Amino acid sequence: MNLLQKLLIAFVAVIAVAVITVALVAGYRAESEFRRYAVLYSGPAEMVAENLLAYYDEHGDWSGLDEALPELTVMGRGHGRQGGGRAGFGAPGDMAYWVADARGIVVASMDGMPVGSQLGRAERSAARALERDGELIGYLGVSMAGGAAAALDAPAAGYITRLRTALVLGGLLAFLVALVVAVLLTRSIVSPLRTLMMTTQDIAQGQFEARVPVRGRDEIARLAEAFNQMAASLEQAEAARRAQTADIAHELRNPLAVLQSSLEALADGVYEPTTENLTPALDQVRTLNRIVEDLRTLALAEAGRLSLDLQPVDLGVLVSRIAESYQGAFREKHLLLQVTVSSSLPHVLADYARLTQVINNILLNALRYVPSGGHVHLVVEPEGEGIRTCVIDDGPGVPADQLPRLFDRFWRGEPSRSRATGGSGLGLTIARQIIEVHGGRIWAEETPGGGLTLCFWLPVAG
Repeated sequence: MNLLQKLLIAFVAVIAVAVITVALVAGYRAESEFRRYAVLYSGPAEMVAENLLAYYDEHGDWSGLDEALPELTVMGRGHGRQGGGRAGFGAPGDMAYWVADARGIVVASMDGMPVGSQLGRAERSAARALERDGELIGYLGVSMAGGAAAALDAPAAGYITRLRTALVLGGLLAFLVALVVAVLLTRSIVSPLRTLMMTTQDIAQGQFEARVPVRGRDEIARLAEAFNQMAASLEQAEAARRAQTADIAHELRNPLAVLQSSLEALADGVYEPTTENLTPALDQVRTLNRIVEDLRTLALAEAGRLSLDLQPVDLGVLVSRIAESYQGAFREKHLLLQVTVSSSLPHVLADYARLTQVINNILLNALRYVPSGGHVHLVVEPEGEGIRTCVIDDGPGVPADQLPRLFDRFWRGEPSRSRATGGSGLGLTIARQIIEVHGGRIWAEETPGGGLTLCFWLPVAG
């Protein structure tokens, strides 16, 4: 049984119960009210009411009515001065009457209701009001002996039959209309879900470009929007996975090709196994090891499994020490490395080795890309509840639309992807992961006047 059938069965059951319940309640209420009217306002009760009004006019109140009530009801059956009543509205001998004054206190009763008792609201509404010149003077109530229902004459019984028929026909019409509405409503719910299911199957088969049409603003429409966002994320993840696979293959192919050619030359006797001939092959092995280790570090960081040895670290001292170790390399390339560290910096809670790796990666990025004669400024200063570290250079920089890609895997500013200047392409990606694991953030922006500024921020300890 599919969802459409289940919803239709549920709607049909609810509609049927509602229609039947309303028809039964309305029919019962209408019939009971009609019978009450027939008993109180037609036939013998009409005569009894007229006799009671005449009695009230004669005596001025209801005193002595308890003894006179049986005679007045006999007169109401056709033996009184008002003449015969209408036949067919109950067997007169089965009717028992009671009368209450305007305050609702019972003054006479033939059905066992205690004289002097107070009528309730329901009893007053079910009784016939006795009025004289627009003034309420009392209540007349009728009950059938043994709780029997009042018998109706042929016209009244015909009216009840027609009422029941109308209720049945009205119930059937309401059921059919509600059923049509239920079918349309069910289809409006099931149809988008079917489309969603088919699109899910397409994505499961690798068609990540598939999307669900969004109609309306209800919960199903929001579900479709969320599904489309998920599909877009999957498509981006799949594109990133393919690009990463291609990038890794590209990064590994060149070192392996150089290593293979060097070893083949040594095996064929073209080269002698000297230090000079083995060094290129060893360099390629080191390159492969570095790429593999970078990929491992990146995978651990993205999986949240990168272990950290957290301890209070004086970031200003750490940056100064690392910058001092790079002064020689910067001088060889005719670059000026300047360091500015604010005084009395608080400590940050960080992994000393991982933080060293981040600073190394950023400085190496500047060393590779800033041309000879350039200037690199390393600044460490407080910012809010943390410390900001920036490496500011006046090199060629990165186009503004490419800045968000600076931290992507294997992305380099050089289209040639030359390893001589571009490294493995993983340094800044690893730096971002390490900083984010520490609860900080890292970003890149253009240097005013030209160049690139790389910054990261870490919260202070405690």
